[in-house]
Amino acid sequence: MASTVQPTSSLKRRDSMPTRESDLLTITPLGAGSEVGRSCVYMTFKGKTVLFDCGIHPAYSGMAALPYFDEIDPSTIDVLLITHFHLDHAASLPYFLEKTTFKGRVFMTHATKAIYKLLLSDYVKVSKVSVEDMLFDEQDILRSMDKIEVIDFHQTLEVNGIRFWCYTAGHVLGAAMFMVDIAGVRVLYTGDFSREEDRHLRAAELPQFSPDICIIESTYGVQLQQSRSVREKRFTDVIHSTVAQGGRVLIPAFALGRAQELLLILDEYWANHPELHNIPIYYASPLAKRPVSCDGKSRWASEWVV
Repeated sequence: MASTVQPTSSLKRRDSMPTRESDLLTITPLGAGSEVGRSCVYMTFKGKTVLFDCGIHPAYSGMAALPYFDEIDPSTIDVLLITHFHLDHAASLPYFLEKTTFKGRVFMTHATKAIYKLLLSDYVKVSKVSVEDMLFDEQDILRSMDKIEVIDFHQTLEVNGIRFWCYTAGHVLGAAMFMVDIAGVRVLYTGDFSREEDRHLRAAELPQFSPDICIIESTYGVQLQQSRSVREKRFTDVIHSTVAQGGRVLIPAFALGRAQELLLILDEYWANHPELHNIPIYYASPLAKRPVSCDGKSRWASEWVV
């Protein structure tokens, strides 16, 4: 469902009616509007068009996993902004760049671009869908890499009269929140974000400018969580108790982002408990090792992390 609003400014009365259709700012979720997955938001204003994110739905395969691209004309999009590398925010990008009429420009941060290639290549390798249902292949990923441009945090760029810049979002390495300015109207698109600093990521920044419109991630918006210190203590207490009794602990975790944070928590805990030094910590995903080097830590210094 599209949402249409009339932007206000200090030079206009708030109740004044727009004189042209282009004066209406229209926001259309093509995915994740009332679901979790395939984040993709289409925005038009003053004849300018922006697409935020380009994900897939993890519960579906093939064309059914895509955002509702048939609701728009991709050739009209001026710029596509990707907030981070997770599949539900970026995995339909090779399809969109290579198999639609899109001819605009696409931007993401340096770290997002680096990990995007790793993650999507892994996605193609482990995917169990038929060849006919595959949305893209390795060659499509490589071709998309040639079209992706990078943006630094706080760097301001302009494409066809659309000014935009980005802030750190927390969440995962390279994640960004984009502020877009069209004709003086500012729209903030957060993507997934975290205002809680952890061991390898800063918290999401507070933008220096207040947006006129905020399109915000709200998956956990109505949930109350325990403090980080309480959650970490519960986590490490269970692990310590289990291994002290001769047990083994298996921790399923996302290879990119979550795995690195859990390893850092355990590394710190092991360092403070010498009685655990003879118990190794294994991480069994080659993909999980990559973002550690992207983050400036080429290897784990601790002998118990292998």
